[in-house]
Amino acid sequence: MPPGYTFLQSLVRTYKQVKDPIGTMEESMERFDGTYAVNLGLTRMIATQDPGFIDHVLRVNHKNYHKSPIQTEQLGRFLGKGLLTSNGEYWLKQRRLIQPGFHVDKIHGLYAIIKKTVDGFLDHFPTGKQIDVYPLMYKLAFEIVINSLFNVRIPIEHQQQLSNFIREVQEFVIKEVRQPHKNWWFKISGEVRRNLIKSANARRIILNIIQERKESHQKFNDLLDMLLESRYEDNGEPMHDDQVTDEILILLIAGHETTANALAWTLYLLATHPKELNTLRSMTAGLTVTECVSNEALNSTIRESMRLYPPAWITDRVALEDDEYKSFSFPKGSIIILFYYGLHRDKRYWRQPEVFSPERFYKKNLDKLKTKAFYPFGAGPRLCIGNNFAMAEMTIFLQSMIHRFEIKPTETTPRMNPLVTLRPDSIILTVIKN
Repeated sequence: MPPGYTFLQSLVRTYKQVKDPIGTMEESMERFDGTYAVNLGLTRMIATQDPGFIDHVLRVNHKNYHKSPIQTEQLGRFLGKGLLTSNGEYWLKQRRLIQPGFHVDKIHGLYAIIKKTVDGFLDHFPTGKQIDVYPLMYKLAFEIVINSLFNVRIPIEHQQQLSNFIREVQEFVIKEVRQPHKNWWFKISGEVRRNLIKSANARRIILNIIQERKESHQKFNDLLDMLLESRYEDNGEPMHDDQVTDEILILLIAGHETTANALAWTLYLLATHPKELNTLRSMTAGLTVTECVSNEALNSTIRESMRLYPPAWITDRVALEDDEYKSFSFPKGSIIILFYYGLHRDKRYWRQPEVFSPERFYKKNLDKLKTKAFYPFGAGPRLCIGNNFAMAEMTIFLQSMIHRFEIKPTETTPRMNPLVTLRPDSIILTVIKN
């Protein structure tokens, strides 16, 4: 095993990590040169920000690793058995079924929906000296994914129910993970039951939309059409309604908060770096929607933002069999923690890692070492299925936002809130209409 902490030290570190997850891990990564072991009795864990080790787990020997029960069971209780919460043959079957619908050519058909949603949202964007843009980005990202999933008008109260459910279930699962000693209390206090009721209500809303769509016999060229029209290779059958619901809940959670976080952090970074903001404006004036999606300056700005503040800042895998990497060997059942946040700021792989510099992602400046140290959407067979969609919506929004509004920093510095995703507590900016 790698060097690390004894059982008692691990217990102390676990309680410390509840209060400061990122800071505690950074301290340990510095102490143990990027990889360390945690001993929690029967549970053996290895945390790493070594890009080679991460690549080994996600790509080279991916068949030996499954997502942990934190994602598949604890989150799956509320979201069902979709791509994010399944493993093994079922996951592979679903991935093969859904993957074609997220090909870049298919996503192209959603650009008009994204642009219309962005324009309508910006028409009512608030201005002033103390605007918290994070809840606005949260609302926008949800509207984009809802409109792309269901290209029909959904009642506002149903949208709000779905949005609240996605936010609250993540907060509860993180609370369970960080405070396992309170799991008995979460059950007897009714908190688990309340979240299960919210899940049932969310599923009911989605099932009603599916039923209405089937009865309409119309085409809407949205993601729901794609899911309903998909057929399994082996038998030519479609997914049943519960499976479609599972996948929609996963798309809502995976394509909602992560995008909101990335956009909020990007606006903060641009507001605090006026030179980079002015450069981006000059390089993106008058672009069409399709040109926005392929624009190097927009894509590089968003990638640099996700390097500094990766929405998926951490993930884990469980070894199905004994394995080894370089001089380390570890037994079946070991949990491998992949610390993307630490890797993205590791001075061994990034020049001036704390500096916001979108130009580092321009093609002329990229090299193989850096691309292997960057995991904004994961890697390997479980690479985020919606990465093309996410980049498209973010580039389309960012181009429109910076040309319609001036954004400036305030005295309030955002604080990171590392839950399932890396949220800011708030992003307070001055917003002026151009």
